[in-house]
Amino acid sequence: MMKVTYISFHEKPDSPIHSGWYIADANGATIGGGSRYQDQASCLRALLALS
Repeated sequence: MMKVTYISFHEKPDSPIHSGWYIADANGATIGGGSRYQDQASCLRALLALS
């Protein structure tokens, strides 16, 4: 089962990892190469396209 989830990282200015909306599996592992979405709606659209 895949889900849309918000992941909050403690960001550092030079870090390539940022907080945002991600598609994750039931264990919380990100799907799709860890693509980050700006908002929940765009993440939901991407999840629907995968299914």
